[in-house]
Amino acid sequence: METVCNIEIIKAGIYFVVRVHLSNGSIKEYRHHAFEDVLTEMVIDLQEELSE
Repeated sequence: METVCNIEIIKAGIYFVVRVHLSNGSIKEYRHHAFEDVLTEMVIDLQEELSE
């Protein structure tokens, strides 16, 4: 079993900020005022990233 990413979820004013720390050392950040939208964007991106 291996860790593929760590996810931080932060509330910054009116925005939800999601930071994904990938096992290759890269960090991706997503920001949206709607929690569901930021999660959807992150999941779609992670599916593409991890399927490569």
